[in-house]
Amino acid sequence: MDWNTWQAWVRAGYGRLDPISWEAANVTLLDLVRPEVHHKVHHHWHSFPPPHPLLHPILGTLYTIIGLLSLTGNGIVLWVFSFTRSLRSGTNLLTINLAFSDLLMMLTQFPILVANCFNQSWMLGPFACEVCGFCGALFGTVSIISLALIALDRYRAIMSPFGSTRLSMRRAAWWVCGVWVYSVAWCVLPFLGWNQYVLEGFLISCSFDYLSDDFWSRSYVVMLFLAAYALPLGVISYCYFYIMSSVKQHDKDILGHQRVQGEVQAVKYRNLHRREAQLSRVVLTSVFFWALAWTPYAVVSLLGVSSWYSLLTPMATALPALFAKLSTVYNPFIYAISHHKYRQELGRRLPWLCCILPSLSYQPSVSLQSSTRSDASSILHFFSRSSSVVSSRNEKAQSDLPSPKTLMSDMATMSFPKGFSRPMAL
Repeated sequence: MDWNTWQAWVRAGYGRLDPISWEAANVTLLDLVRPEVHHKVHHHWHSFPPPHPLLHPILGTLYTIIGLLSLTGNGIVLWVFSFTRSLRSGTNLLTINLAFSDLLMMLTQFPILVANCFNQSWMLGPFACEVCGFCGALFGTVSIISLALIALDRYRAIMSPFGSTRLSMRRAAWWVCGVWVYSVAWCVLPFLGWNQYVLEGFLISCSFDYLSDDFWSRSYVVMLFLAAYALPLGVISYCYFYIMSSVKQHDKDILGHQRVQGEVQAVKYRNLHRREAQLSRVVLTSVFFWALAWTPYAVVSLLGVSSWYSLLTPMATALPALFAKLSTVYNPFIYAISHHKYRQELGRRLPWLCCILPSLSYQPSVSLQSSTRSDASSILHFFSRSSSVVSSRNEKAQSDLPSPKTLMSDMATMSFPKGFSRPMAL
């Protein structure tokens, strides 16, 4: 059955709720797409029949929910972080970049996916498939690299809490530019002949070709897996391993600080370190959900490279693609629950959200920058006072010692047992 016959058959109402009639008509997934995009369909998908007609509306509804949640959540994150002076910092610029890439991911994927789902096939041309696949790969890569840099910044902040390695806005801007250059460099390669963007699964979405068995295509999939998945996760794991180790070590050091300076300064030191550790846990949670969303898709890609075609059914690739889009929804809700300053500012700007999330109730507090600076200065004051206390104690101990002349004169008046000689006076 060709595509025109299939469309006429669909318009007549046949086959939409009767998969058995599809088998009788020998309909395959290839019959559902336009003839001009047949070269974008790998031969692996030619033998699969269309899914049950109810599956596409279900996927379309899920993509609609994901898209609306992502657009709303990431839009609010961009609004709050961009227009709140107390949240303007180098670290938060990386957060803004993360929300921006997630927002662009949904803007470029959500309308096309929903339209294709309710159309039950890819309804655009081959160029649109290439652009859609490029955007999905690009914004997904930007997200994971941004998370890796946020983890690296948290590592620097925990390892050097006195501000010497504080990420400035200028340096953060260069980091963001580097993220986009790095991501574009990898995702533009299929346009230059190294791999290509093709239809996948139920033929409603496009991605890089992980099914071709030639070395040239497989090498790109392996390199992209290493550069855009394994390497960033390795950096993240390394940073957070030492962050958690540092947190445990600082908890032990607090007891020593209490003996030197007292409870008040130790509490200030603990509060600053707790703020850094809490923000690190927020980012770690975001990374965990990102990995949870993208790992199934990474596994699908590796299965294709390894020629495990029997495990790659349309459903086995459609679900990981759906999970990958969920990564754009996690971050806004993670910050709404865990990021203290963001939660306070969101509660101040959108009080009606307090009815939905009671933890967003606004409580006036000092700004993030002023509190961080005061905490940092208190820590510096704490260590300077600690050293001054030690030195003053040493000076006092030295001043209490008698002079050599006084010591010798006292010894001259003392009586000594027989056999001991009296010391000579100075």
